[in-house]
Amino acid sequence: MTHLSTTSLTSYLDALAAATPAPGGGSAAGVTGAMGAALVEMVAGLSLAKSDAHGGEHSALQQAALERARSARAELLQLAEDDAVAYGAFMEALKLPKSSDDERAARTSAISAAAQRAAEVPLATLRATVAVAEAARSIQDKSLLAAASDLEVAARFARASGESAAENVEANLPYIDDPQTRAEIASQTSAALTALHRATPQ
Repeated sequence: MTHLSTTSLTSYLDALAAATPAPGGGSAAGVTGAMGAALVEMVAGLSLAKSDAHGGEHSALQQAALERARSARAELLQLAEDDAVAYGAFMEALKLPKSSDDERAARTSAISAAAQRAAEVPLATLRATVAVAEAARSIQDKSLLAAASDLEVAARFARASGESAAENVEANLPYIDDPQTRAEIASQTSAALTALHRATPQ
């Protein structure tokens, strides 16, 4: 997959639509979260422009939200690329030979390691969407009223992205051999989901 920083939206969607394993849902979750972050930046930026003109009392909150969303957007785009790479590595591990005991053992170990990475990337995506959701919520009712619907869309994108990322974490857990590692990742995912839902009440 081409780098998201240099590819067009059309090219990315073509890659997503192609009959290939990656990019897939995990990558799409990252891009969706990044769009949510961009909308937070937009609303915060518009609000700051008005605040500067009228001495607004919420400019510090708006600036903090903008900076947090900007950082999350960059992280989410990188994670969208990382997810495609991680899933590709997992698929390659599945193709390893398994004719002998040694080959089977090596294959099982490779699958477990690849699955752990394929779970860690969407977990990071989920955590980044929490940052987006919290940034959006921090300026709810403290930003430009005319852009309130854009902020709502940002929050919905963040929630959809995070919940989708959590699905990808869960899909990879059964392939991780170490039960303690599985439990730790599952626990961290649950905690991040709770934080996401707290920031995006429905």
